[in-house]
Amino acid sequence: MLLGCLQSIARYSPVNIAYEVIVVLNEADENTAARLCEIVAGAHIVASPVNLGLAGSGNRGRHLARGELLVLLHDDAEIEPGWLEALVDTADAHPEAGAIGGKVLFPDGRLQNAGMILWSDAYTSPPWIGEPPSETAFDSLRAVDYCGTSALLVRTWAWDAIGGLDERFYPVYYVDVDLAMTLNALGLIVLYQPAARIRHHIGGNRELAFRQFVAERNRKEFLEKWGSALEAYEPPGRDSPQAVDRAIARAEAFAAKCKNDPVAARPPHRRRGFDSIAQDRSCSERSSALRAAYDALQK
Repeated sequence: MLLGCLQSIARYSPVNIAYEVIVVLNEADENTAARLCEIVAGAHIVASPVNLGLAGSGNRGRHLARGELLVLLHDDAEIEPGWLEALVDTADAHPEAGAIGGKVLFPDGRLQNAGMILWSDAYTSPPWIGEPPSETAFDSLRAVDYCGTSALLVRTWAWDAIGGLDERFYPVYYVDVDLAMTLNALGLIVLYQPAARIRHHIGGNRELAFRQFVAERNRKEFLEKWGSALEAYEPPGRDSPQAVDRAIARAEAFAAKCKNDPVAARPPHRRRGFDSIAQDRSCSERSSALRAAYDALQK
């Protein structure tokens, strides 16, 4: 899937935007990285022998990045024409946005994600009820609670101001939600731009029970971190059209407030010191602890 992702970037890369491609390989041996270097040109490839998780991978990639904007793109995603241009144009037009996501489609074209709703119990849902609407739905720029990291632009200065992605949410789940909340606390919003489209294969090869365990574990971690702030969010109502409408309206009202009260200090971005060996060690310990906790529940 990684090769398909990189091929889509090569095929639809913009001619008027300078960009760099950084590939972070998790749990990869030297041979894997070497083989990728042989068949891929123009990308900066870095490999770790351990699973850094989503947050750890993003933080390592940022350490190497030089641009004013960062874009997270999962290896199981393929971009469509105009994707990067739409994200960058939106960032230029909306300084109040700390992050911008796009329309996410399944490979067969069905709508997968169009910005997400966060409820006060820290569960999340798409902005619709039941089966997804057609891919032409949600075709307007709007403020949202959060967008997934499958394809997400983040301002570099904002990334640095919040200290990057929180690696406590390991290895996946709630990294994107936590990022949005942290940006909101800084007075920045998250926008959904439907003109930035990707096809996303979604899922993983780990067993379903383990994924559910990780998701619930990280939800509790998220609740502990953001419990007070979540009181301003809509009570659980993912099956209620009225509750969904209120949740959407809350995000839009917050965006209007931020637009009228812009962030005062916007420091220049800079790469901070980074210890990849220490990060490898920390992530290895997180991985062992997570597996041990899961195995203990199965006994």
